[in-house]
Amino acid sequence: MRPRARRGGPRATAQKTVNRRDLGYACPHLAHEFDLPTPIRRLLLESGLEADAPYDRRIFTNRDLKLDSIAVVGFDMDYTLAIYNQEEIEKLSLEATIGKLVARGYPEILAEAQADPRFAIRGLMVDRKLGNVVKMDRHGYVGRAYHGKGKLSREERKAVYRDQRLGQERERFAPVDTLFALPEVTLFAEVVELVDNAPQAWGADGPPSYAEAWLDVRECIDEAHRDGTLKERIKADPAQYIERDPDLARTLHKFRSAGKRLFLLTNSFFPYTDAVMRFLLGGTLPSYADWMAYFDWIVVGARKPGFFTDGAPFQELDSTGAPVGPRRQEIQRGKIYQGGNQIGLQASLGVFADEVVYVGDHIYGDIVRSKKSSGWRTALIVQELAHELRVRRMRGMTLREIESLYTLRAQLAEEVTAHRHIGRVLGRLTPEDLISSKGLAPDEAERMLEETRTKIRRRLDHLRAYEQETLDTLERRSLEVDEAFNPYWGSSFAERHDTSRFGSQVEFYACIYTSRVSNFLFVSPAKYFISPHGMLPHWSVDK
Repeated sequence: MRPRARRGGPRATAQKTVNRRDLGYACPHLAHEFDLPTPIRRLLLESGLEADAPYDRRIFTNRDLKLDSIAVVGFDMDYTLAIYNQEEIEKLSLEATIGKLVARGYPEILAEAQADPRFAIRGLMVDRKLGNVVKMDRHGYVGRAYHGKGKLSREERKAVYRDQRLGQERERFAPVDTLFALPEVTLFAEVVELVDNAPQAWGADGPPSYAEAWLDVRECIDEAHRDGTLKERIKADPAQYIERDPDLARTLHKFRSAGKRLFLLTNSFFPYTDAVMRFLLGGTLPSYADWMAYFDWIVVGARKPGFFTDGAPFQELDSTGAPVGPRRQEIQRGKIYQGGNQIGLQASLGVFADEVVYVGDHIYGDIVRSKKSSGWRTALIVQELAHELRVRRMRGMTLREIESLYTLRAQLAEEVTAHRHIGRVLGRLTPEDLISSKGLAPDEAERMLEETRTKIRRRLDHLRAYEQETLDTLERRSLEVDEAFNPYWGSSFAERHDTSRFGSQVEFYACIYTSRVSNFLFVSPAKYFISPHGMLPHWSVDK
């Protein structure tokens, strides 16, 4: 099927963004130049005028994206449309996985572990060989590391990872890219503690290696997902584990009212998808009979990232999730399908690839693969971004001080280097060099050389002391802020005063990113997201 012509009909044109300066207001609770009646303001907002978003619900842009030219918007479900209560999910996952590990022969005292749900964050790497969990910056430098729950000192960390660019040895390092993966990291740290401190608990055979322990944890948590141990508990009480976002239905309706068509593409199978989506959208807006009415296409059990690279056919399902009819390579609007592939879905959408935005939370499974394989534009949901923004606002003064200290440290380092070099050159000079080149008397040449050396030494000592004082202050301030972000790892987006591995992935792969889908309620469906232009260091040099 050939892509249909680009959109531009009356419904799309009617949604052009209204110029705020022409209307004189942004939203009802803000000051405005023209005294517009409240009902008219509300109608204008509902028609697509942008409201000012709360600080922690803003949308950020890495690459220009014009929503007005987007015809189709696709969504993942887990951690995208469905925002999970991470602490409750971790408790449930740990409980289910520990039970399966004990059934495999792990000591029962593992159930007594006091696992801290704050221990794991996205963007970490698990060193399966050494039993370490590490965090690195965008250049692959390991900024901090834990063995079990014990933090490695700078000397220990550098001795192990000085020359190691993580991620190159795929058999050794496991990336932590999703929120679903956090419980397994937390539990792995607990198992490492047990292996090190109570090896006798395993009996005569002894404890597993760190690599074996990681494999066991991974297999048990995967089994808990596959056999329904976790999902049945969530389905039985979704309110305990999932946040019912009151703005979600209105956000989807706003997209549809702007003439955009929507699809759902999730790895979860239909029974679980149905339970979660009924909880999120059921009975929210009277114009939608059920949650499925919000979407033009629904694909469950998609097997991402394989969905974007393989050629599996689609299997149509009825409203109960039972298979009907033969498998096929394309799908029809208004029906439910399982499996399939991106090429077939793209053909069924009937638009060009760059007219599609896919919204997901998994950098590799959703964003990287959809961007590389399909050409779709990407929107990343980063649930932890809301906490990040709140901390940055609360600690804004300290963060500005850190930035100033880091700039000062760089200037001092340059000064120290320059003065150290001058001192070395002066150390090689002799009075005879001054006598022969400048015609000075011997006594004057010796006096001048010694005075200059003394002056440089004193200046260098002062600069070194100032540099150390700056470093100490920088370290204290950084520890204060890190504690506010996360007591173990600091910000998910930064490491060593630089972008973290996770932060660089967000920047490189996501066209736009935000903390939840309903944040789109605060932007016009015709919004033009314009990114800040990147600059190489030499571009800022004064001409």
